[in-house]
Amino acid sequence: MQENKRLPLIASLFALIGLPIIFLTISLYTGNWRFLIFSIGPAFGAGLTGLILTMQKISKDKRVT
Repeated sequence: MQENKRLPLIASLFALIGLPIIFLTISLYTGNWRFLIFSIGPAFGAGLTGLILTMQKISKDKRVT
């Protein structure tokens, strides 16, 4: 059965890029930069972990077929 790898890739890219952009706009609007500072670490941690695991799964599936 073929797995859909597009959704995990989109979710990890959103965590890596989208969440910091959202918190950047909140920080610009409020002037409180703690929103951005405290969101960078968890966003990159979750985004990079998901991206690495997704890319490993994609490359593994390409080698098998």
